[in-house]
Amino acid sequence: MQGISDTRHRQLVDALLQLENLLCENLDRDSDMQTAGELRAQLETTHANYNKQIVVLSELIQDYHNLFNKIKLQFIAPKLKELRKKAHKRDRIYPSLVQNIQHVYGT
Repeated sequence: MQGISDTRHRQLVDALLQLENLLCENLDRDSDMQTAGELRAQLETTHANYNKQIVVLSELIQDYHNLFNKIKLQFIAPKLKELRKKAHKRDRIYPSLVQNIQHVYGT
């Protein structure tokens, strides 16, 4: 999936406007002029909705990253450090604990 190019959108809207102007001069093409106007309005509405959804998606992504970092840094990391302090190097859990600590700081 690819994002919508504002430049290409503007170019298409401009082309529709120019076509509407040409059709306006040719009075027997009223239905074509109306269709061009409706298509342009639909394109503008769809583009506006797209931009709104981009803002919503951007906020959602930011919320996710904030939560991710909170979990990683404020919950998992301290708990793993606490467990590491309690564990002895000879414990079966110790290698897994060390690996998890490295993983948390590596993500």
